[in-house]
Amino acid sequence: MNTVKPIANTLFTLMQSYRVTIRKAINANELGLNAMHVRCLHIIAGNKGCTANDIVNQTQRDKAQIARLVKELIGLNLIDKRASEEDKRSYILSFTVQGNELFNKLLNAEQQVNELMCQNLTPQQIQAFSNVASIMSQNMQV
Repeated sequence: MNTVKPIANTLFTLMQSYRVTIRKAINANELGLNAMHVRCLHIIAGNKGCTANDIVNQTQRDKAQIARLVKELIGLNLIDKRASEEDKRSYILSFTVQGNELFNKLLNAEQQVNELMCQNLTPQQIQAFSNVASIMSQNMQV
């Protein structure tokens, strides 16, 4: 009988702990934010001239779901949208002042959580974990 704990259980526990800790740090419950909202904020921050289609492509989610997320982020006054100068059919997404402040808070929270997760680990263990997780992710690409 195999007594090794399935990797999926370990990953689920790690991701759940990570999400809960990040959500607490940025008061996500009070703001009504979930993991996909946070993912969208990261994509917008990392992509000058970001469009909803950019988010669709990076998240592999359907357009309707991303349209709802964008609408919610606009409603929370975290992002703005303006017509693209190159293509008037698409909109460029950018942070509002409030969105920029929240994103900076998110980055700080992520750094603190990263430091917490890496406590008692050597640089070699951290690198090995990163390598293994990357290979696992690549193995699951369809």
